[in-house]
Amino acid sequence: MTGTASLLQRLAEGPVVGDGAMGTYLHELGHDIRQGPEALVLRDPEAVRRVHAAYLEAGAELLETNTFGANAVSLLAQGAAAQAREINASAVRIALSAAAERAWVAGAMGPVPLAPHDEAWDESRVRAAYREQAQALCENGVHALLLETFDDLNGLLLALEEARAVAGDRIPIIAQLVFADGHAAAGIRAQDAAQRLVAAGAAVAGANCGSGLPAVRQAIDGLLAGAARHAFVSAYPNAGFPERIGGRTVYLSTPAYIAAQAQEWAERGVRLIGGCCGTTPETIRAIRNSFAALRRVPRIGVGKPIAEPPPSVPIPASPVSKPGAFLAGLQPPLPLIVEIDPPPHLDWQPMVSGAKALLQAGAQAISLAENPLASVRMDNFFLGGLIRRETGGQVICHMTCRDRNSIGMQSTLLAAHAAGVEAVLAVTGDPAQRGGYPRVVSVYEQTSLGLVRLITGLNQGHSAAGRDLRGATDFSIGVAFNSASADLAAEGARLRRKQAEGATFVMTQPVFTADQARQVLAQTQLNGLRVFLGFLPPITLKLATYLHHEVPGIHLPEALLRQLASYTDPIDQERVALEHVTNLLDALFSELDGIYLITPGSKWRCLLPLIEHVRHLRT
Repeated sequence: MTGTASLLQRLAEGPVVGDGAMGTYLHELGHDIRQGPEALVLRDPEAVRRVHAAYLEAGAELLETNTFGANAVSLLAQGAAAQAREINASAVRIALSAAAERAWVAGAMGPVPLAPHDEAWDESRVRAAYREQAQALCENGVHALLLETFDDLNGLLLALEEARAVAGDRIPIIAQLVFADGHAAAGIRAQDAAQRLVAAGAAVAGANCGSGLPAVRQAIDGLLAGAARHAFVSAYPNAGFPERIGGRTVYLSTPAYIAAQAQEWAERGVRLIGGCCGTTPETIRAIRNSFAALRRVPRIGVGKPIAEPPPSVPIPASPVSKPGAFLAGLQPPLPLIVEIDPPPHLDWQPMVSGAKALLQAGAQAISLAENPLASVRMDNFFLGGLIRRETGGQVICHMTCRDRNSIGMQSTLLAAHAAGVEAVLAVTGDPAQRGGYPRVVSVYEQTSLGLVRLITGLNQGHSAAGRDLRGATDFSIGVAFNSASADLAAEGARLRRKQAEGATFVMTQPVFTADQARQVLAQTQLNGLRVFLGFLPPITLKLATYLHHEVPGIHLPEALLRQLASYTDPIDQERVALEHVTNLLDALFSELDGIYLITPGSKWRCLLPLIEHVRHLRT
């Protein structure tokens, strides 16, 4: 029972039983997997061998190596990146020994803990990690490679490309995505995903993990249609959702129930069926028994898979983004945004009155930060909706990745669209501890880059899980640019990635000299991206001193600091600060695309002369 041809021929003859979960089953058996179950192949290889043997005895015909997270990028967190080859080689030897030529062995490969839209993504490093793992698995004798639990089709295609470069045509590749509602992330249909995977070289395209049996069930029709006549389809569901009962983690889908589902899928044409999280040898035994009458059922039109590649289906990735309703409606040749912070208390009326006055004075939009510097403020989306309703003026609501996960983000954004908010600024956010909350946990499920992609999806009419929204949002998607960075070129590179994901405008942190402003503009002036250059008048010597000495990267001109220090009257200090910003605006006017005025504290009235000056410059 070895060799590439025999595995593919066996799939053509009838349904094949895979094995079940490794990590959750090891945990159930009492093994410590806090450092990752992969570490056990070196620390306790006999424990891993016993799991393989249990699945073999239960009827599994394809065993997976205990290498799901055994690539150098994933192992970095455990300090074991240098052991990647050793771990993979050991895992293959253990699985082959347990299989004893009675089952095939597939080298398991899972995704790295990064996605292409994460700011820390390094494609060359990720590719090298996948290739190294594939080489270690193939060189030590696996009969197939099984790429599983990828939630991003682009990420799976990248891993598949590297695996294919190693495996060639000698070793078949099984490629499995996580689905919800019949779609993978970014709204990709199961049928389109299967066609792309098969065209890229997968011999089997399938679904695994995710939200249990319903998610796999909803994807199967699309997978069968996409792989038809060209490849096989696999299904490895979870045993439902885990629950805590009597102090134990329990998966509630029984082996009998999963087996009944597996039999139905096999009858419809799914050829490789195993289990993911929460499944056990008892699950696999039940599936094997349910296949008793189905073991040799040739699929019509299939002898050997992949007679010719299926037609290529483009991945619906980030298209050229629409500007969004806010940018589309801008009228003046030099639009002006004014930022005013929500209050840190219940008295919100003065802040809203200030926003109204700023709009009436000539601002095109009010920018509302979300809990800046990790301080508790009234919800900016509530205030944004209120300002829109009462004034008709535009608002830009900041959203921080620190305070919400993707579920909360999408919920808020759907409500914001309903409330008439047409622009969102995606920011990662300062750590929660900075605001004096040492026990508060920052979320950071996404960074600003991932949030941009999420909003782009809403603008395309689907949630992050691919669910149809019965319409589409029309947000202008903004991002921030750190003008105080010591490496503006690196900031520029990150900005280009954000634009590629769908960002349509950028708001920079404040500049204080014309030279600094021009360096920032050189990095931000990208085709199709609206740039709002930031200005903050340091209206008191105390504020200027704080910015200069305590805010990382910000350096005010020495001449300005000396001039402010020469006056003791706050009125004179404010006048000096406003004159400084006015002179900057005059010097840069012909180079500006948009202006972003930042209110110093709650003193929004000091910005009225600057707004009037901008109105004068326009004429």
